[in-house]
Amino acid sequence: MLKGIKWQIVLITFVVVFGFLFAGFQLYQNKILPDKISKDVSTVKFVKMVTISTDTNGYIMKVRLGEVENLMETYKEIENKVNKYPVKINILLIDNSNEKLNNVYYNSQFSIYEGIQKGDYMKMYDTIREISSKNSVRSYVYIDKQNIYLDLRDGSHYLYKIIPREIYKGES
Repeated sequence: MLKGIKWQIVLITFVVVFGFLFAGFQLYQNKILPDKISKDVSTVKFVKMVTISTDTNGYIMKVRLGEVENLMETYKEIENKVNKYPVKINILLIDNSNEKLNNVYYNSQFSIYEGIQKGDYMKMYDTIREISSKNSVRSYVYIDKQNIYLDLRDGSHYLYKIIPREIYKGES
């Protein structure tokens, strides 16, 4: 039954078919899927631009936001869009920071991580408000089970930080 089939033809056919399948998968993974995710996330209000690149651990999605009304709601909406896809996507927010906002964030970090460690979120909130007020910066702090959302504003500049709560809790 198989006596007339040459093994070279079978091997070449296998290599060609495998090559087409591999090329199709690469095209899907590196172009089609990132474009689809990007278009989906771009529909979220306040999203100005989305770029997606591949990494060894999945995808890195950089999202440029305008001035948001509520950072937590906007981030959750982006997460909901991303979670529909069966791939690992790390979300990085691109904001419009300046040196003053970076300094306020730097000085607030101690209170933020202490708040996570000790669970004293009111003290954290009060400290962030105090530091912000001293620097004439408006601050908005949101919190849920997963993250602390920090939104600092100085005129047309804004800084957005998403700080995971559970990663640091319980560390000594």
